[in-house]
Amino acid sequence: MKTIRFALIALLLLSMLAAAEEDPTQRLKDLEAQIVQTPDDPMLVYRKAQCLMKLGQHDEGYQAAKDAMALFIEKEHSLSWMMLEQIDLENVRVDVHFNMGPRERNPPEMGIILPLSFRVWAKAQEEYLLRTIDFEIGLWDGQPSTAALGQMTRAGHDNFGMLDTDATYTTIRDRLIALVQKLHKSPNPAPEEINDLSP
Repeated sequence: MKTIRFALIALLLLSMLAAAEEDPTQRLKDLEAQIVQTPDDPMLVYRKAQCLMKLGQHDEGYQAAKDAMALFIEKEHSLSWMMLEQIDLENVRVDVHFNMGPRERNPPEMGIILPLSFRVWAKAQEEYLLRTIDFEIGLWDGQPSTAALGQMTRAGHDNFGMLDTDATYTTIRDRLIALVQKLHKSPNPAPEEINDLSP
């Protein structure tokens, strides 16, 4: 049984690698054709979101991720996040997670949801996580009232600047890139630089 399970995992990984190497324009056409046949398949829409990101159509990709999330909820699929894209900067790599946790699926009347998380990795022989910055939306009476880039720390919370509640993904992404480049100017940050969480 374990052998079969490992074989299935290996096949899945191989298919993902093949998809990653495929021309994203052709991949998008193929996915859109499949979506016409099975429009309620959230994984197809998720892969479409990733393709759009690779093609630089960031806002369209973000909307596709929202559409995929709606289908995941409809199917009662428990996937907690989607990897949208990787942003390769000079000294760091940023993995973009589209969050689908309980609060994002069923937002509270009052509170904070985290639609996006940006995991910042140091480029080193052995990569290590430097920080996670979230796109945060504050809700009041069930409606978005504030939005910001922020980070939970050992001491509490850091706010890295406000955004419009209806900010496009392109706007969020550009702000995040500028922030990360400011925070991590040097390669292989020293521990004190990693722990300096001030903007």
